[in-house]
Amino acid sequence: MAWKMYKVTYELRSPLHIGYHKVGNVQRTRYYVPARNLWGAVTEALTRRGFAVEVLETKRPDDYRAVGNWVQMHCAFGYWFIEEGGSSLAPHYEDGELKYGLYASVEFERRYLNAHVTTALNASTTSAAEGSLHEVEFIAPYHPVKPAGQEVATPTKIGGWVFLDEIALPLLGDKSKWDSWLSHLQIGGERHYGFGLVRSKEFKENNLPEGDLVRPNNSRPCWQIQAGETLLAHTLVDNVKAMGQVEVLVGRETKQSDSFGNELTRGQICWAPGSILLDEAKIILRENGVLSRYQE
Repeated sequence: MAWKMYKVTYELRSPLHIGYHKVGNVQRTRYYVPARNLWGAVTEALTRRGFAVEVLETKRPDDYRAVGNWVQMHCAFGYWFIEEGGSSLAPHYEDGELKYGLYASVEFERRYLNAHVTTALNASTTSAAEGSLHEVEFIAPYHPVKPAGQEVATPTKIGGWVFLDEIALPLLGDKSKWDSWLSHLQIGGERHYGFGLVRSKEFKENNLPEGDLVRPNNSRPCWQIQAGETLLAHTLVDNVKAMGQVEVLVGRETKQSDSFGNELTRGQICWAPGSILLDEAKIILRENGVLSRYQE
């Protein structure tokens, strides 16, 4: 069995918050969408639109576990990044500085980030409750900085790779089929405020510049990366030589319907997206969305 790779682009319809870490009262956002968030958003969208009963023929229309397992087995996601002018603003190092596309971090933040401030009220005093003030950083749905000569702000776009195997191809393998199930997604956090709404704009077949995807005696996409290239997802540090930031990656899981996000995944030590590979490696995309060196 082989994988096919597609380039997918969505347009933001509301602010997008991808939880990162907290600084004081500010809940920071990541500047990209990890594969794990995409898996969750796709699973939710498919389940809500009847995939469990119509395709998997389960008895329960809300069987998120069955749909999630199917998505994990037959679909794979690269990290998605903001796109501008058809180019990806992926993190990378240039002269020792972390940049996003052509932009230094400060300029990227000025163009694409904003924040939402909320607080709980003390009913007895009709003032802010002590200790309740918090600020949520987000990727803005429209560019705060308008292009020269343009009166209307441009909607922000995000996109990246999607991989489909031979089971998923008949169901999702062209734009009309993809949009019939996944024309709209809700990604990331703060969804009770309406955050994370995105709309499909582009879906087209693509190929890696290094050549065809391979599936040698394993069930995941695998490809070759040359020394000096950028790692575009969290990559396990084991047997991978790179230059960049190291991050302990931890996620949340829901094992029971009444305990949403209650369980933490086991921490994984990874090179952060944007790190530079120091030696040639064959990389495999794991089920949880991180990369690692493929062992023959």
